[in-house]
Order: sequence, then structure tokens, then C-alpha cells
Amino acid sequence: MPSAALTAAPAAGARLRFPALDGLRGLAAFGVLVLHVWMFSYGDLHKPPKGLLDFAAGELRLGVQLFFVLSGFLVYRPFAAAALDGGRTPRLGRYAVRRAARILPAYWAALAGSFLLLRHLDHPMQIDAAQLPVFLLFAQNHFDETIKHLDPPMWTLAIEVSFYAALPFAGLLAVRLGAGRKRQLALTLGLVATGALCTALAFERGWPQTLSTSLLPHLVEFGAGMTVAVALHGQRLRRRRAAWLLGAGIVLVLANSVWHAKGLGAQAPRSLVGDAPGIAGLALVLAAIVSSKWRAAAPLSRGPARWLGQISYGLYLIHFPVIVGLRETEHWPDTFRRQLLAVAGLTIPAAALCWWLIERPAIRWAQRVTAPTPAPALGATAEPARRQKTGELRALRPQTSKS
Repeated sequence: MPSAALTAAPAAGARLRFPALDGLRGLAAFGVLVLHVWMFSYGDLHKPPKGLLDFAAGELRLGVQLFFVLSGFLVYRPFAAAALDGGRTPRLGRYAVRRAARILPAYWAALAGSFLLLRHLDHPMQIDAAQLPVFLLFAQNHFDETIKHLDPPMWTLAIEVSFYAALPFAGLLAVRLGAGRKRQLALTLGLVATGALCTALAFERGWPQTLSTSLLPHLVEFGAGMTVAVALHGQRLRRRRAAWLLGAGIVLVLANSVWHAKGLGAQAPRSLVGDAPGIAGLALVLAAIVSSKWRAAAPLSRGPARWLGQISYGLYLIHFPVIVGLRETEHWPDTFRRQLLAVAGLTIPAAALCWWLIERPAIRWAQRVTAPTPAPALGATAEPARRQKTGELRALRPQTSKS
């Protein structure tokens, strides 16, 4: 999933960057890659009884929830800063251009590659050329003929873009509510509650997949990230309190994973609640990382983890077509370890090229065209005029001969 840290921010507090979150995103993207390789490997073995590693690999699915929580936090921060500080919300044109530049070029390139690959392989997940506009407009989740086709992980991009489109309305409402932190928290927690209600309704009413994969149930994740943005704006927690948040978050994530992976208790409560406990845990972990200077988080802000975060969008977009291509051309290794090495060995270089050739130039272009025009310094316009006048006066003076 794409980094949201490049969104324009009008307030100084919203311009802060959190390099550790890049590393967290990179690990989440690689975790989704591992998950999908494991799913094929486990299926090829006819789903034998799961061991501990199988349970752990299966719960890497929470990487998607982590992406949404991070997006809610990072993209909403400028809006939260404007509401709490009484400033201006981000300009809609700048916001739209930067979001589009971050999402569209790599997405469209991956779409073209997946389309050509699957047509060449005559794969069941291929689509007709006439259906491409549905994907270009991120509408694939709303049609039975296109959902989970072409490049299935892209279903999350459709939800992400829906969030980007809806966020300015939430930001406008936040500014109207005023600077009270409690009112702002009521707004973001209301979104979480709406998402939780939609999750329960999706189970109770048997929502079709075209509706259950919409933004509505996933307001839980985005709202959780937005809540962290509001709660921590202008705040710095002591390390002990941040440590408690981190510990509580890890416990919630692990408890949620065990609950779902082991199928503890009746199915109905798990379907009604969904991953809400794990999402709350991810939000607490996020809050702990961004609210205190953690030495333990240093590995996330530099080295391989942060580099993976830089190329995480391409990593997410490309890995599934790589899996399909290896399997359909009979180059799929016979063990999970070799499968993982093969997929990572092809995906990571391709994602790096995607970053350098497509994503980075698009981001820099968007930054140039949306950069605010600096106001002229006081007296800057008068200075050239003064110099010009002085030059004219000198030219009119009689020149004395030295001879």
C-alpha cells in the first residue's frame, strides 16, 4: 500500500515525519507477500493440520488492517491539525494531485502488466479489455465479474481510494466542530462505531461480497488511525506510558489472532466483531511508536525495513502476478522456503524499479506543481526599480574625458 506521508499539511505539527512507520509498512507488505505464498503452498499440500508456523503465516492477513490504520493516521493528520489548531484544511486541489500521483501511475502500470500476463496465460482471473475501465476507476469491488480478478490484492486499493475521496468531507466536518479534542474524538470514534455496525450487519444480513468489500466495514481501521491522529496531535507521552500502550497493543493483536486462527468459541461472535480487537491493538502500537522516541523502533526507521517501506507499494502490487506467473509456467518450486525465495527474488527488484522509474518521478512532479508560491520579501519589488532608476541617472550624467 502507498505511503501517505506525502500529503500536504498546513500546520507545523502535521509536517512531522515518522520514519519508523515506513519500516512498519515495509514489513507489513512483505508479510502479505509471505501470506500469499503460504496460501498456495498450504493449498498444494491439501491443507494438512496446521502447525504453529501455519497459524502465524495465516495471521499475516492483519497486514492489510495495518495498512488501513496507517493511512487513517497519516492522511488525516493535516485535517486533524487544522481542526485542533484552528488552521486551514489542506487545499483540495493539492491534496487530490498528490494522492493521485502517489496511487495512479504504479497502479495503472501494474494493471497493464497483470492484464497482459493473464491474457497470455489464459488464466481464469483474466478480464476482457472492455472491463479495464472498471479497474482504472477502482470500481472492481462492486461487480461480481471483476471482484478479485486480474490482481486480487488490488481490492484493497479500491477501498483506499474510497477513503481518500471521502476524507475531505470528514475534514470539513471536523473544522466545523471546532478545536475541542473531545468533539474531534467523538467524530473519529463515531466512524469506528459505524464501521463496527456495518461489519455486524454484513454478517447478520448476509451482505454480498460487492458490498462487504466496500469502505463501510473498513471504517473501523481508518477511524482507528484517525483517532490516533487526533489523540496525539501536539502530545508527547512519557516512555513508561508509551510502553504500556505498546504492550497492551501487542497483547490485543496476539489475542485476536489466536481467537480467529484457532476458531475459539462460537463462530457468530467472531463474525460480528471481526478483527476489532486486533485493530484496536494495531492503533495502540501505532500510538506508542509515534508518541515517544523509542530506541527499539530504530531498526524500523533505517536499513532494510525502511527500504522495504519505500518500495512497499510496488511490492504489494507486483507479488501476486509473480506468483501466478511462476505457477502457470511450471517454475513453481516444491518447498515453501524455495517458493518464498523465488517470489521475493523477483518481486523485490521489480518493486525497486517501480519506485525509481514510476513512483518517485510522479511524486516529485506532484510536489513541484503543487508547491506553494513563496511570497515576495518586503521591499523585493522596490529594489529592482531603485537599481534601474540609479542606472538611468548614471547614464544621463556627462562623461568627462581623461585626455
